[in-house]
Amino acid sequence: MKLFYKNKNVLVTGGTGLIGTQLVNKLVKLKSRVIVASLDKNIELPKGVKFIRSDLRFFENCLKLTKKIDYVFHLAGIKGSPEMAKKKPYQFMTPMLMFNANMLEASRINKVKRFLYTSSIGVYNPKKIMKEDDVWKTFPSRNDWYAGWTKRIGELNVQACQLFTKKMITIIVRPANVFGPYDNFDTKSAMVIPSLINKFINSKTGAVEVWGDGSNIRDFIFSSEVARAMLLIMFKKPKLPINIGSGKGVSIKKIVEIINEYFGNNHKLSWNKKYSGGDKKRVLDITRLKKLGFKHEINLEKAIYQTINWFKNNRHKKFEKYVAFSKL
Repeated sequence: MKLFYKNKNVLVTGGTGLIGTQLVNKLVKLKSRVIVASLDKNIELPKGVKFIRSDLRFFENCLKLTKKIDYVFHLAGIKGSPEMAKKKPYQFMTPMLMFNANMLEASRINKVKRFLYTSSIGVYNPKKIMKEDDVWKTFPSRNDWYAGWTKRIGELNVQACQLFTKKMITIIVRPANVFGPYDNFDTKSAMVIPSLINKFINSKTGAVEVWGDGSNIRDFIFSSEVARAMLLIMFKKPKLPINIGSGKGVSIKKIVEIINEYFGNNHKLSWNKKYSGGDKKRVLDITRLKKLGFKHEINLEKAIYQTINWFKNNRHKKFEKYVAFSKL
């Protein structure tokens, strides 16, 4: 796999984000020539990485980005809590549809060899175990309605492109609930783990309010694990979509206990049951991922501790993360 990436021109859209930063670091170690496209500014990137601040809603920008590129990891998207997606669905859906279509077509025109599209666990309807082939048998969850359909449409576009041309190999991955450094830690719009970490660290009274009753079960995976899986999947070029998760369900209550234990169990917890917390259970089947030879390297507790340490050391830094099209 090392030779596959060595001296190749690799574009990572959304390369300053949660998964992107991990992926870029690994590509640099594999001696790829890495180009990062993002709307963020002042993000810490490894030496030698070319950064291009670009708005992917404009097709001309995508054409420029994909010239002389061998592989594209299309990670760019708009991330936020289910509550935020419900309140601002248009700001989620429209830019992402534009990102996806523009990047795919620009990559095809510029004869990119391989294109990886990042979908989401949000494409699934709630089920005990979510298998890749089950997606089109149902609709997305009402708790993920707009974001889920947006990712599904992106998948259809990728599949249609593959039927149109055999010259560019297209790949679809569906990550579970991803967390780690460079996540969105805002308590109002972030996902559960970063939001809780922020609450624990910034609690002045020692009290922490948790939304829901803690019974909801999720499939959590560390961002560096997702990046490793993506590298393997791009290399292996599977023809079918691949889930990227832990394959294990963990309750929100357990997550709270892990974070609280890090802080010496010194926080007073309260549960706000007005918020349901969305679907009761969302866990991915990762049989296909394992068949490709992927093995997890870090357990949940260690990954959460690493994320807490990163946030403690970086929360006062100004990375100037772009606010997602709030005025669209």
